[in-house]
Amino acid sequence: MRHSLVPAGLRYADQVARSGSIQKAARELHVAASAINRQILHLEEELGVPLFERLPRGMLPTWYGETM
Repeated sequence: MRHSLVPAGLRYADQVARSGSIQKAARELHVAASAINRQILHLEEELGVPLFERLPRGMLPTWYGETM
């Protein structure tokens, strides 16, 4: 098993930004969508800013998400 030094929340947020949705990111990372969502919500809570704009058909990074 390969371990990353980058926290899961950051890896998941990066993949969501690249994919445009949690569902697509989950398929690409082979991780449950709920786990990705939880990690992103936790990261947003820790940082105190929204990283994504949640849209009916996906997610777009906010300015904060882009700069992260």
